Amino acid sequence: MIREMRFVVSVPDEVSAHAVAEKLAERGHLLVAVREVPTDPLEGRFAGWWRVHSLAVDPPYEGPLEVSPAEKKAVAAIARKYGGQVNSACGQFPDKAIERFSREGLAHELDRAEADRIRAELVGGQTAVAPSLPAPPGLKCGGFRRPAADLRAAAEVVPFEGHTFDGVGDLIAAIASDAFPQGSVVPATPGAVPRLAALAGADGVSDFYRAMTLMVLFQMSTAGRRRLAYQADAPEDGGAETPVETATRAAVAAVLPGLAVGRSELAEFILAGLSAATREAGVGMPAGLERIAGRYAGTARIPVVNLIRAVADGAEEPMRTATAAVVAALPEVVDGLQSTKALVEGRALDTLDTVLQWELDNARLSKLGTVFGPR
Repeated sequence: MIREMRFVVSVPDEVSAHAVAEKLAERGHLLVAVREVPTDPLEGRFAGWWRVHSLAVDPPYEGPLEVSPAEKKAVAAIARKYGGQVNSACGQFPDKAIERFSREGLAHELDRAEADRIRAELVGGQTAVAPSLPAPPGLKCGGFRRPAADLRAAAEVVPFEGHTFDGVGDLIAAIASDAFPQGSVVPATPGAVPRLAALAGADGVSDFYRAMTLMVLFQMSTAGRRRLAYQADAPEDGGAETPVETATRAAVAAVLPGLAVGRSELAEFILAGLSAATREAGVGMPAGLERIAGRYAGTARIPVVNLIRAVADGAEEPMRTATAAVVAALPEVVDGLQSTKALVEGRALDTLDTVLQWELDNARLSKLGTVFGPR
């Protein structure tokens, strides 16, 4: 099995784009193309910019097909050197990837043997970053109820007449797809917040889905600030949330006081992150955060707890320190690739988003029900 990595880098001009393309070819990227950013209202912030598309293929290995943190850091450094940013970095199965790569604007096409030689030298020369603390076991979460029972409970708070879903996860995905497409705030986003809050608070819905809903609310509430962090190298946009991003954040703050849903470690932890990120609601930290901190003392979860506390406090230096500590403690989870132009809070929230999603993906589901019990 081989790892294919696709990158998209945006820079202000054609000369810079070709310079980036040459640097990527020097790193053994098999195919590199340079194209002008198309005229599109959705690409307005990049009007006049140029884009570099590349494909790199690493030697065989076992495990998830993900982009290596080392390569992401290297590409991000090249992009920043020429005043640009990485728009996309993804790992995929390489089946027919080379054939499907568009040759439009092709600037470099390496011989496969030469590309393999360069990549092997680079990968072989990389030194793995050892985490400073042991990785924690997944957070505990109650097991799933029967899908039909879950859906009946969900329908009591979020009616969905005329629609059929296979489970509550599909319902949450449908709401997010309509109101929060690809993680972007749209005019419909604030109006979806009360529906998600109702799902998060529904006693008859499995705890994992309640935690999933809290994660969507976290992402909605922080979307604007995280966007400003990862797009900090893009053309100037005023450095502020859009009106609809601000309205979404306010909508989440309005429902937060009613979200007493911490019935498992997983839900309690994500609720703590949401409460910290939406500190204007004045809710404070759920009690379960301290129980989690005590239970997982000495593991890499403690820097995350400290990051949540720092975000809740809002002071820049503690947030900066806590963010760096999480990157050091969980190098395989958080790559730390953030623009030096990004606001400290945006960097912290972007890091917290990555870690909370990781916690959701790695939760320990128990058949014994909830962990903390009813509040």
